[in-house]
Amino acid sequence: NRQSPRKPTLASNQQVILRKRRIQAFHTLFTLLAPNECSSSVQEFATNIMQTNSSSTVTGDKIPAYHRTSDKFIPRYNGPSPSEMTEGQRSIRDSIVESRPRTGISGPFGPWIAVPAIADPSQQLGKACRYGTSLSMRESEIVILLTGAKHKSHAEFDIHQGEALRAGVSLEIISAIPRDNEFSLENVKTKVLPLLNQEEREAAIALFTAELLDTSTISNETYNATKDALDGKDSTIVEITSIVGYYTYCAYTLNVFNIPCISPK
Repeated sequence: NRQSPRKPTLASNQQVILRKRRIQAFHTLFTLLAPNECSSSVQEFATNIMQTNSSSTVTGDKIPAYHRTSDKFIPRYNGPSPSEMTEGQRSIRDSIVESRPRTGISGPFGPWIAVPAIADPSQQLGKACRYGTSLSMRESEIVILLTGAKHKSHAEFDIHQGEALRAGVSLEIISAIPRDNEFSLENVKTKVLPLLNQEEREAAIALFTAELLDTSTISNETYNATKDALDGKDSTIVEITSIVGYYTYCAYTLNVFNIPCISPK
């Protein structure tokens, strides 16, 4: 006996409507950022993104080998030694180690410990930007990698290559991100965007991030188109902007003190 087709539920109908709205929002955003493309081509590209299967992902600790460029950096300053620490510095160090059992005092945290009044709120902001937003870890890591690439922070990029792979970002996407003097909005559009999966939200986040990093601002058109792609939530744009800002701060710290990437435990 043939089974009768499943009747669409209200939830599934709403998902279809939302999907169509997102395709249109992405179409609008991409048209703004690629004005030389014809409308039909852009629409076809946006639709294909929605229909393409997810790119291969690697989760857990079984990640492929990846090239790092900061391993042999010699730090100019990596914070006070344990024997020189004040009570306040020791207290914030212990707090950081407790909250970061896998990575401990690495990255920008060593120099920050020198000034507990800076280290403590920096740590709290980092937690919020990394674990307290509505972005998926994959989306967050794409934003962070773009930020590190723009600011020529080899340590930040190296650190987050591994984190991105664990979050499901493919090595192909990571390798395509333009770095240092090659970073530009145009290069992100042509080299990175076609490799992103069917989530048009992910592409919108990447394009918003690239424009912000490349121009230090966002046009009204891009803001409105990105907001549409994010279901009309200004709060998600606050989150993306905060992640870019926090990891710009991290990148500057890593660059100034020449901090290397240290493999996590």
